[in-house]
Amino acid sequence: MVSFGIVGVGNMGEAIVGGLLEIGVKKENILFKEISDKRKEYVKEKYGIRECLSAEELLRHAKYILIAVKPFDAKGVFEDFLPYIKESHVIISVMAGVSISKILSYLGGSGKVIRVMPNLGVKVKEGVIGITRNDSVSFEEFEFVKGVFSGLGVVLEIKEDLFDALTAYSGSGPAFFLLFLEAMIDAGVKIGFTRNDAIMISEKVIEGTLRLMRTERVHPTILRERISSPAGTTIAGLFELEDRAFKASIVRAFEASFRRARELCA
Repeated sequence: MVSFGIVGVGNMGEAIVGGLLEIGVKKENILFKEISDKRKEYVKEKYGIRECLSAEELLRHAKYILIAVKPFDAKGVFEDFLPYIKESHVIISVMAGVSISKILSYLGGSGKVIRVMPNLGVKVKEGVIGITRNDSVSFEEFEFVKGVFSGLGVVLEIKEDLFDALTAYSGSGPAFFLLFLEAMIDAGVKIGFTRNDAIMISEKVIEGTLRLMRTERVHPTILRERISSPAGTTIAGLFELEDRAFKASIVRAFEASFRRARELCA
């Protein structure tokens, strides 16, 4: 029996296909259903997995059904599923803002549901992935799904009421970091480097700092203090940042994203 069916093979769905293959799931055991003709052909050619033309075909062959469509398409997907879904099926949702209780309502009130919240990093297998389940999912089923996603990054088992916080923290966090990186590159150009050199230096500074922090297992504050010599260049720049409430601004940005995530999911 084919074990895994994926509905929607956009960026996230494709990343999950890669994760399945990475942990040793045979391509013969992965099916997909997709409405875009362009994506269909791309996925079949690149991964060699089987396309299903109907919900009935997908559910007949797959135990684990991963839903990777836009949230506003969820209701239609489950309406197609309802006549064919069985107690043995495990629904895995990566849809932002669609709660387990909402999915269960689409399923007629019962079913096995696992909710997953991955971030952008899964595309390069460096993701942060929140995961939770309802009580109908067995320990073995849950561990299998966690294993699938562990090939795409760090998997955190969290309560569902933290999913909005994770959306803000790991989902919006990359954009805040990229804004800092953009500013750092512009600063490099302003003080005399070419833009290409500024990009290269900025990337290497960040990569090197993260590697050092991980290797030495040191808190960022301690590492920053090591770099900040008395009356030196670093402390002068840090004072400017603190004078403009740099850290407080970052905290407020995450809080704003968290509030908005809750509004969208209300």
